[in-house]
Amino acid sequence: MAATSLEPDRLQGLRTHLATHPRVTIEVGEQIVSLASRHGLFSARSLDDGTAMMLRELESLPAAARVLDLGCGYGALGISLALRWPDADVMMVDVDLRAIEAARENVDRLGLQHTAVLPSDGVSAVRAQAQFDLVVSNLPAQAGNDALDELLLGGHDVLAADGLLVVVAVNGLRTYLQRRLADIFGKRQTSKVRQGQRHTVLQAVRSAAGTSP
Repeated sequence: MAATSLEPDRLQGLRTHLATHPRVTIEVGEQIVSLASRHGLFSARSLDDGTAMMLRELESLPAAARVLDLGCGYGALGISLALRWPDADVMMVDVDLRAIEAARENVDRLGLQHTAVLPSDGVSAVRAQAQFDLVVSNLPAQAGNDALDELLLGGHDVLAADGLLVVVAVNGLRTYLQRRLADIFGKRQTSKVRQGQRHTVLQAVRSAAGTSP
C-alpha cells in the first residue's frame, strides 16, 4: 500500500522535472544571455565546443543585412548574430519542432524584432525568399554525407552573389566538407577558417559568376 500511495507524487515529480526546460548560457560581447533549450536537443544543457568556436569566429565578421541560421537548434548562432547586429533580418530554421519551440521562446523573450523562426526541412521554407548575405550552420556529425550535401547545397542556393557560408563540424568531417564545398562553390571560393582540437570552421563565398574551378 505504501508504494502505491507514493506513486502519484513520483509521477508529479517527473512531470515537474520534464516541464522545466534546460537552459544554456552564451556570451554576446559583454552580455551574458540565457537561452531555453529542450530535453533531447543537441547539447541541450551546455554550449557545445563547436558552437562556442563558431561564435568566436563570427565576432570578426562585418554586419550582414540578411542572415540564415540553418539547423538553428535552440538558436545560439542566430540569436547571437541578431543581438550583435540589431538591424539585420535573421531567419532561423530547423526540422525539429522542439528546436523551433525553444528558438521562438528565446526570440520572444529577448524581444528580437527582426528575427523569425520557421520549421523547415533544410532550406525548403526559405528557398523562395530574398537571398541571404550570410548562412551559418553547425553541421550534424551523424547525419551522413547525403544529408550534409543537402545542407551545403541548400546554403549555396539561398545565398546572394558574394554571400558567405560559414559552417562548423567535427574534425573527422573536415576533409570531406572541404572537398564538397570546393565542388559546390569552387576551390578558390572555399577556405578553412580555423581548426581546433575537435572542430573545424570552414567558409565559402558564392561567386557572382557561379562556381569557379
